[in-house]
Parts: sequence; structure tokens; C-alpha cells
Amino acid sequence: FYDVKEARDYRSANLNELEQSLARLKEVPAIRALQNEPRLGIDYRGNQNITPQEFNDVFGFRGVEFGNWVEQGRRQSDLNEAYDALMDLSKALALPPAALSLNGELGLAFGARGRGGVDPAKAHYEASHVVINLTKEKGAGSLAHEWWHALDNYLVRTNKPESPLGF
Repeated sequence: FYDVKEARDYRSANLNELEQSLARLKEVPAIRALQNEPRLGIDYRGNQNITPQEFNDVFGFRGVEFGNWVEQGRRQSDLNEAYDALMDLSKALALPPAALSLNGELGLAFGARGRGGVDPAKAHYEASHVVINLTKEKGAGSLAHEWWHALDNYLVRTNKPESPLGF
């Protein structure tokens, strides 16, 4: 537009069409399925439950917490799934599993730090507390994504030009 008046005149004359166009642009299909497909891959745990001590020995996270509303049986399956996901990430990045805890500075939470509401996050990384939270209902499948946020934050926070992981 030549000037603000011309833009406002156009908006006034075409408001209905512009609103419809905006509504179409806001319609974004969901990328993720409502439920995750079962994981297919290497059986790192030998079809056994991983214990909290084994999880800690392998990855060395600063801490792992479960929310009050995460039932005991659910805690075991969450721990098993996180173990498999982290081992997959370790293998994909050709890193030792302990490197994923970012020198033991990263924490991991299961349904302990999120909020519900309309269209809540499936997972999130809290830079202020250096922790990844996977929500109880929809966090599965988000761990690697949040881990990259943690790595990015680690590099900024420590002011290091390269990662502690060798890449």
C-alpha cells in the first residue's frame, strides 16, 4: 500500500474476506497422532523392568521425579520407556548414555511440572531449573525434542562455543 490510509481503506472494504482468510490460515492440522505407536527397536533392557538405580547408573541425571498423580505402575512403564528412548538417542548420536545428562546437570520429570488447561504442552524444558518434564498424558515421544532444548540451553548457559559431547 502507498500509505496507511490506503491500507485502512482496503481493510474496511475487504474485512469479511480478510477474516475468512485469516481463519483458514489458523486451521493447522495436528502433526502427532492421538496415541503413539508402540516402539519398535533394540531391546536394551532384555524385556526386564529398569530399576531407578540402574537408570541413574546408566544416565547420571541430576534427579528424576514423578508427579503426585503418576501412579506406581505408570512410573515403572515411564521409566522403562524413557530408558529405551534415551538409549535410542544415545545410539543415534553415537554418544555414551551418560553424556545425555549433560555432565549430570540435567534433571528429568514425569508428570511433575506441567499444567493442564486448553491445549497444554506435551512436554517442556525448564531452563531456569535445567529439567525436562514429560506430561503424564501426552509426554511420550517428546523426550529427544526437549533434550535438544536442554543442550541448546547448556551451550548458552555455559558460554561454550562447542558442545560437551564432541560435536
